[in-house]
Amino acid sequence: MAKKNYWHGYLEAGKKSSPVLRDLNLETGSDDTIYLYSLNRDRILEYQIAIVESKLRELREDEADLVSSLNKSYTKAKKDFTPRGSLPLKQVEITPQASGDKEPDLSDLDDDDIDDDLDTDLDISIDDDD
Repeated sequence: MAKKNYWHGYLEAGKKSSPVLRDLNLETGSDDTIYLYSLNRDRILEYQIAIVESKLRELREDEADLVSSLNKSYTKAKKDFTPRGSLPLKQVEITPQASGDKEPDLSDLDDDDIDDDLDTDLDISIDDDD
């Protein structure tokens, strides 16, 4: 069985205080945020590191029994969690394009039109000084 790379701690945030778990393998895709599983809210939430870092602490010895609850509840919550960078893309119906095997119909083009277009695209001056 693979070793879990979890950090267990406590978020001290007044009424929103909660034991939390951070899965170090679960990244937000931003250097400014982290995901934390909140046991009291039973959800994985994204937090700004600059705000939450000072409010996090290690679990105390008398809180060690929370580790198994955090692990079990996090495993359940993770099954229904979709990281921000992995949101499902909107399904778009693609209309098949005609294959390039068929030659384009150029019968309605007049050679004089093509010559006129070439003359306007080229700016050539000829010097007879030689």
